[in-house]
Amino acid sequence: MHSTPSSSTYSSNPSSPLHLHSSDVLGSCLVTVPFSGTGYGGWKRSTVVSLSAKNKIAFIDRTCPKLPDNSPTLQQWNRCNNMVISRITNSLTPIIAESVQYSETAESILRRLESRYGAVNGTKVFELNKELAFTSQGSSDIASYFNKLKKLWDELEMMRKKHSNSCVCPAKSGTKKEEEEDKVHQFVMF
Repeated sequence: MHSTPSSSTYSSNPSSPLHLHSSDVLGSCLVTVPFSGTGYGGWKRSTVVSLSAKNKIAFIDRTCPKLPDNSPTLQQWNRCNNMVISRITNSLTPIIAESVQYSETAESILRRLESRYGAVNGTKVFELNKELAFTSQGSSDIASYFNKLKKLWDELEMMRKKHSNSCVCPAKSGTKKEEEEDKVHQFVMF
């Protein structure tokens, strides 16, 4: 790294979250389908994977917080943070993007979205279970039918993960096996 009186200090270390690669451009999207208010768990997972692949996960997981105003790398931090904000907001529908447009950090955007859409509540669990109960193969091929069920199972599991991870009782492995058997029964039922 080097600096002159008229330039900021930039990280040339590719492993630094403050390193900007030529492919790190504003306007690019993190996911193929913008988040519209449903399927938050899947959208968040895709976003985390994309940011991790670009070595920018530190801007949302609090490991690279905003730097003090007198930091020599503040300008570079702001550029990286703004690039991540741009990628996140381009991965949202316009209505949801507007609701977070005044967020100063990428981390605060994810925190707001998490509190709004990521909170596990009885209504969301009920809706997923209801959708699972009424999902049938119909005219879909077997792979499409399984993929739809798998997405719903994974979303439900993600919602319940925090609670189930705290369980250390001996019955946990048996319960997990029963859940897998229930999935097989549900799959072959329709």
